[in-house]
Amino acid sequence: MRRPDRLFLLSLLGIAVGLTGGLVAEFLLETIAYINNAAFFGTISGNYMTPDASHVHGWVVLIPALGGLAVGLLIHYFSPEIKGDGIPEAMSVVLTRGSMVQPRVGFFKPLSAAITVGSGGPFGAEGPIIQTGGALGSILSQFLTLAPSERRTLLACGAAAGLAGVFKTPFAGVMMAVELLVFEFRARSFIPIALASACGTLVAMAFRGTGAVFPVTAGFTPRAAELPLWIGLGVGCAGLAWVMTRALYSCEALFEHIEQRWHIWFPLIPAAGGLAVGGIGWFYPQVFGMGYNVIADLLANPHSAGQLVGVGMAKLAAFAVALGSGSSGGTFAPALMIGGSLGAAFGHLARALLPAASAPGLYGLVATAALFGAIYRATPTAILFMLEVTGDIHALFPLFLVSIVADLTIHYLTDTTINTERLVKRGIHVPEAYSADPMRRFRVGEVMTTNVSTLPAEAGLAAMLAAAAAHDAVPVMDAGGRVSGMLHRGDLLQAPRDAKAGEVARKQFPVAYADESLHEAALRLLEGGEGHCAVLERGTGALAGLLTPYDLLKAKQWENRQETPQPGPLAFFGQRKGGPGVSGEAGGQPH
Repeated sequence: MRRPDRLFLLSLLGIAVGLTGGLVAEFLLETIAYINNAAFFGTISGNYMTPDASHVHGWVVLIPALGGLAVGLLIHYFSPEIKGDGIPEAMSVVLTRGSMVQPRVGFFKPLSAAITVGSGGPFGAEGPIIQTGGALGSILSQFLTLAPSERRTLLACGAAAGLAGVFKTPFAGVMMAVELLVFEFRARSFIPIALASACGTLVAMAFRGTGAVFPVTAGFTPRAAELPLWIGLGVGCAGLAWVMTRALYSCEALFEHIEQRWHIWFPLIPAAGGLAVGGIGWFYPQVFGMGYNVIADLLANPHSAGQLVGVGMAKLAAFAVALGSGSSGGTFAPALMIGGSLGAAFGHLARALLPAASAPGLYGLVATAALFGAIYRATPTAILFMLEVTGDIHALFPLFLVSIVADLTIHYLTDTTINTERLVKRGIHVPEAYSADPMRRFRVGEVMTTNVSTLPAEAGLAAMLAAAAAHDAVPVMDAGGRVSGMLHRGDLLQAPRDAKAGEVARKQFPVAYADESLHEAALRLLEGGEGHCAVLERGTGALAGLLTPYDLLKAKQWENRQETPQPGPLAFFGQRKGGPGVSGEAGGQPH
């Protein structure tokens, strides 16, 4: 099937996955609402009521513990893969299992998330629905004959549709899938993912309307005096991202130590985490559940600095304890509440230092995106996400500036993210970015060896031995000057004394053309099981050169040079007299 046909097929499958993912997102949100309302209000209703509106009684402390126990049982007896956030697990499947998700994940992950969040767990539905949507795409791909890259695309389609289905964010859904799952920006993946994300959004709009999830109109007036405050907020958000990550993994290490040291039955561990959440919620009931209404309130309405700091720190503690104990839930919503509340508190400080500073709500909005971007190392996704969920395009400049500052700062604080640290500990390599394959950048003629020794077909054993002493493989030419075979050094071990080069040479050998991509030639070289490949001029068939494994590495050499600092012709700094230089110019061709 031609590439456009494959793209069309993937696009149709992406639409199907997107619609299904959007419906699953709606089902999960409805299920959370029913469990939440039954647990905290004693009513059977799908109209979600925030747990903080419930009268706080002693039994409220126990609800998250019971939810943690139930999820612990599911993890222990049915599906260990559902433990945790969901995004690291989806990344792990992409990086190590060929995007093959166990079908049971598609059932138990949303069930566990509904129980956890519905019983007051301090999480959102987005992480689990991303993993669930990814599972749906992966399961569908396992019924079809697809390449691993196509399976990865369908998994990402489900994940994008899940995020878009929860927050009605089609652009952010696409960027999240690109930055965290497929690690490439190519039409073959972008178009199906975009269609899936759009379908997930359409489903969400059909059920919940077209309005923004966090409608905010903070207003922004550029002030030069406020610039240092925005920069300080970006640095602070990076520090908060580091604290949030360290708190999570410290709690995770503590609970693992307790479990192993005292041989505690695992389901009791998330139950203990839930009990701690219940204790925190006794004082700050805003930490219970998804908290989307709380986030909208924090961003849109005025609150005292003390209340904002209290809610933010309580949510941080509840999140770290609950997820660290092995429960199941998403980190998006906790990050949004923590960033929004503490960012708005920073806004109060900004007003104290500069009375004409922007409203605290704008600082909360901006900090939410900056923390989101820093924690996941996905700044473009974070910026688009906040623009879509708030609908406040006027906040674009501070949103952009603070997020970039936070992204820059977090690189100095940690080499991993809240998603990748767990994977790195398992020995899984996570790509740092999506980039063009240097093997596809160059043509064979740009890297091949052109100074090639040849042998005529009538050459005797002495000439063959002399040539083999200098080269691993030598092209053998017929009377017409065409390549008739390839003579390898090992072929001479059993050659008779009177043998001719044309008789000993291998008649079957890989051939490449000077004008084709290095990627195509490399695949042919590997498939042929040979170490050398004759390069011919297309049309004439004349020998143009020889392609060797060393020549293939020249593309990697060029890529490395693009990352090596080189003094320009007018540079005064960074040069050492007599020091070693880097041969070749940045952007030049490999030698």
